[in-house]
Amino acid sequence: MIPEPLSDEQSLARFGYRQDLKRSLGYFSSFALSFSIISVTTGLFANYGAGLRTAGPAFIWTWLIVGAGQLLVALVFSRLATAIPLSGYAYNWTRHLAGQGLAWWAGWLMIVQFLTGMPGVCYALASYLVPYLGLNSSNRNVVIATVLVLAAIALLNHYGIRLVSLVNNVSVGAEIFGTVLVGLLLLAVALIRRTNSVGFLFIHPGQAGGFAYLSAFGFSSLMSAWTLTGFEGAANVAEETHTPGLHVPRAIVFSEISSVVLGFLVLVGFTLAIPSLDAVTNNPTPLLAIISHYFPPVFTHATMALVFVSIFASALANLTTLTRMVWAMARDHQLPASRWLARVSGHRVPANAIWAVTCLSIVFVVWAKVEVVITGIATLAGYAAYGLVLFAALRNPGRVKLDGSSEPFRISRALCLAALAWTVLLVAMLSLPRQAWTNSLVALGAIAVGAAWFLFGLRRRG
Repeated sequence: MIPEPLSDEQSLARFGYRQDLKRSLGYFSSFALSFSIISVTTGLFANYGAGLRTAGPAFIWTWLIVGAGQLLVALVFSRLATAIPLSGYAYNWTRHLAGQGLAWWAGWLMIVQFLTGMPGVCYALASYLVPYLGLNSSNRNVVIATVLVLAAIALLNHYGIRLVSLVNNVSVGAEIFGTVLVGLLLLAVALIRRTNSVGFLFIHPGQAGGFAYLSAFGFSSLMSAWTLTGFEGAANVAEETHTPGLHVPRAIVFSEISSVVLGFLVLVGFTLAIPSLDAVTNNPTPLLAIISHYFPPVFTHATMALVFVSIFASALANLTTLTRMVWAMARDHQLPASRWLARVSGHRVPANAIWAVTCLSIVFVVWAKVEVVITGIATLAGYAAYGLVLFAALRNPGRVKLDGSSEPFRISRALCLAALAWTVLLVAMLSLPRQAWTNSLVALGAIAVGAAWFLFGLRRRG
């Protein structure tokens, strides 16, 4: 006899929680959230220039390498999202698979990732928007614009998940028409005009050849590694999604695959269309320079408007998923001021968590000021959290059961091992090169802050 499927509220009650947040999202909104967090547009506009300077045009191949590795992680996470449909995914997945101690660290590192990565998205938007509006692109002006963007996305999140999901749904179209379509047009123009040969995609002028090039190539993967994360973001709004055990896993996998495919086509199009490698490499807004070279101002303005919408929506979605992680851990009394952070407002959102992380992000931006530092720290913390979740999945004791089933949840050990090995390799690629030492030291500092609370705050409270 096939057991009756549990309702969303019954599924939540099975884990000991009640329905506090408003459950109103369907599959497309779930997919749109993950797609917006990944945001090919944001990743390319934020870090394309850094990748080009670090390793030359050949750096674009890191996209496919990272994409293949991330698909392994996405497949594992989709299985976990089926079995444990809870907000605060990294924390809650690890808690049910490996216990509270490891879960706290997975949650903390994911908070660090979004607390630094989310302002990185806002910084990327500001760095293009400031000069585009004709203002002086000084670091001071970019930081001020970043703070204003942070305040705007916090305000939108404050007024409810439906407003956020509406912006994210629109952003999917903006992403496709503002970046993907332009990338394909540039690819066509470059092939017709023979601007560069296919061999151009494999060169790295100014860099050593052979094995000596691997260090630069590895560090240039920062763009790909930072961008192709967040596909699991749909899991962080599981308690606001209808039938999350069905919709969230599909959103995780499809958002990752579609972003890898579309993003690589865009990368090839922009790179083959580079009119002058030296000029574009040294331009503070390289992608805008490429677009402006081929298209009239009216087309460029329309494209950049769609690009700004995409990046803004990515920042909005990043804040949404960050606050749900903070709220989920505070609900279990795992953070300082947990009772205050876990409060849900009249709009049925964790408003206190929204404004708390926004203020912390502003402080971080004012301190960091450099995009590559911001994204580097976020990437290291995020992949370390991925590693903890994958380790927990690998040693899954079979305590978790699928909704309405007496059978314990199982997952392929080979898949978990492959995903974990990939994550460890990527962390090494991003932390060992000399260019990454600043990011590594700051990430270690964030771990030290977490350790202080874990050892002297949380333990005493327990």
